[in-house]
Amino acid sequence: MKPSDFESARPASLQWLDDGSVAVTWEGGHDSIYKRPYLRSRCPCASCSGTHGPPTTLVNETKPRFNIRAGPKPPPVEVAFKIIGAEPVGQYGLKFTWGDLHDTGIYSYRYLRSICRCDECLQGAAQEPEPAR
Repeated sequence: MKPSDFESARPASLQWLDDGSVAVTWEGGHDSIYKRPYLRSRCPCASCSGTHGPPTTLVNETKPRFNIRAGPKPPPVEVAFKIIGAEPVGQYGLKFTWGDLHDTGIYSYRYLRSICRCDECLQGAAQEPEPAR
């Protein structure tokens, strides 16, 4: 799918699964499931995405890591992956509060839809460039 295919992405329903994942059924009937480590590793905030220099994301989906410059020891990765809050941002997205209190990433519905990892979307993504955050 092309990035323009996600312009009007709107969830029909959102729910928490027992394992803490976020399930979205999109208008049009497409279903997406987002695991917490994947969502955290794809945080679109300026610090995590590298907009203001090299990325400083606390965690990496495949190999947890910490970028420590100074200060107290960071929390365990399990804490950073825990979602302790979620709230809508206007009519266009969600903001999660993570266990380590990181909460500056706004996951627009367009962005969430574009990072879906279902088989159908993964096949289409193999043919498309990386989506913009």
